Amino acid sequence: MLSFIKNNYYRISSRKEYIITSLILTMVSIYLAVLLTSSLELKGNIALVTNKSEEMFKSNYIKINIMSNEPPTSELLLGKYDGVIVDKGHGEYEVNTIKGEEFKEILEAFIKNPKEFKPESKDIRGVGTNIIGYLLMFLLLQSILYMFTLGDDMELKQIERIIASPVSLFKYMLSHFIVVFLLIFLPSFFILTVMKGILGFNIGFSLIQYAVILSIVISLGVSFAMFLNSLIKVSDKTNMMGSAIVILTTILAGSFYSFEKRNKILESALWILPQKSILSFVQGLEGKREVYSMIPELFYVIIISIGFYIIATLKIKKDYIVRKD
Repeated sequence: MLSFIKNNYYRISSRKEYIITSLILTMVSIYLAVLLTSSLELKGNIALVTNKSEEMFKSNYIKINIMSNEPPTSELLLGKYDGVIVDKGHGEYEVNTIKGEEFKEILEAFIKNPKEFKPESKDIRGVGTNIIGYLLMFLLLQSILYMFTLGDDMELKQIERIIASPVSLFKYMLSHFIVVFLLIFLPSFFILTVMKGILGFNIGFSLIQYAVILSIVISLGVSFAMFLNSLIKVSDKTNMMGSAIVILTTILAGSFYSFEKRNKILESALWILPQKSILSFVQGLEGKREVYSMIPELFYVIIISIGFYIIATLKIKKDYIVRKD
């Protein structure tokens, strides 16, 4: 199996421009995710019309701009402010926002007790969850990209010679998995280590936790890439189709923004996506949920990953071994 691993590594490294570009984009995405989400403890940019001291309204979750006059509604529409709170005196406040009743209720809860205010964990993503959300698409796309070695073997009929030799199909498939897994995991984990250990950024999770989370995400991506290649057998077509599927499903799963709120049908339907379970697991982990309550989500992703790998192996065995007997 070691010879297969070396061979796959040399084949991937021969496409230096292709691979280096992908690695740079991944590292940049991690850096931007860390940089942007480390400052996301302020949730909402609010205009507060009052003559009281700004110190009275300090919060880790709401950014307050003290004003003497109420800003025009156009500034809400343009996104300059997420809401406007007007001090009516005698402890009464008027809250205006175009972001719906849920956000209005959050602002009303805030203004009642700014010092003790903390949004419910289900309504807020922590730094670690945001970083994983940013990374999900890039990690899965790389899995599709790097698995061209398996696609080329089938497209160019090299796999027929490999299977005809006294080689274990299990070792052959595992070698592809290991090489692609390491090529994605190592640079991703390295940049997170630098951000946390050397630059001192808050990245939400410990490095051990990130190692586990990255392993789960990358394993899902690599096994899915193997599954697609076993079905399509043409590297370029697999890359295009796989990339489209990854982008669409990852966005729908709420990797960057959860847009299914208040739509119970859509919310229920999207739970079939493993990316949704990953994000839920990560958010629960960061929110200190009980471990037993997150096991089904974690188990679901692991089962899907194993399923993709097994189906890919059986499909290749059927096409290139059973057919020849």
